[in-house]
Amino acid sequence: MSINKEFKSISLTICLLVVAFTIFTLGRTFPNTVGRLDVTLWIYLFIDIGFIVSLILGIRTKKPSIRWFSIIANGILIILLSAFMFLLFIAYGISGP
Repeated sequence: MSINKEFKSISLTICLLVVAFTIFTLGRTFPNTVGRLDVTLWIYLFIDIGFIVSLILGIRTKKPSIRWFSIIANGILIILLSAFMFLLFIAYGISGP
């Protein structure tokens, strides 16, 4: 079962959102491995780059509904994740390496 090329942007956005919430909860469950701030920041940086890739894939589709969903959803998620990463960078700077 293959995903249409048009729906890859939506599926990538949903998968990245699930991964972001999973990493957020695993940081509380396993504080010594995933809960380290430097590891968490790198993972969230890769997720943020994934949202940018998903935005580009969504803009390149032909269907206007998928294009608008991709612009709005990925734009909001990029802004929120970047703000969260900024707060994590402040926490990492205060706590020290």
